Amino acid sequence: MSEQNTPNSSGIEKELNKLGENLNNLFKALWESDERKSIEREVTAGLEQANKSVNDTVEKIRTDQTTNDLKKGVKDAWETARGPQILSELQSGLTATLHKLNEEISKRAQPAQEVKPDAHKAAEDVVDAVVTPVGDKKPD
Repeated sequence: MSEQNTPNSSGIEKELNKLGENLNNLFKALWESDERKSIEREVTAGLEQANKSVNDTVEKIRTDQTTNDLKKGVKDAWETARGPQILSELQSGLTATLHKLNEEISKRAQPAQEVKPDAHKAAEDVVDAVVTPVGDKKPD
């Protein structure tokens, strides 16, 4: 039975080998064709032109005095408007937090008295005063 399959198998094998060679020759011919080379030149030229256009535009924007003046103006406006405001908010928040912390510590530093049940709550308030960021303060 295997002897009967051998002639057929060798015929299939030969045809598959021929198919492989033919496909190889076809792809080689397509790759080396003038049409493919022409398309490659067109695509390459188009990509080079697009790259040049983008680079030219970026360089114009980078060196344009109006753009540089605009960037500087925006930066100066931001620093002028927000800088002092942010600094002021930080100073007030830090001052308020330190004041509250000092008050709580001062209360605890007085001569030792019997610990009251709400002492735990007062300790939590001290921690909250120190940990809570300025913008996140809970309304009293």
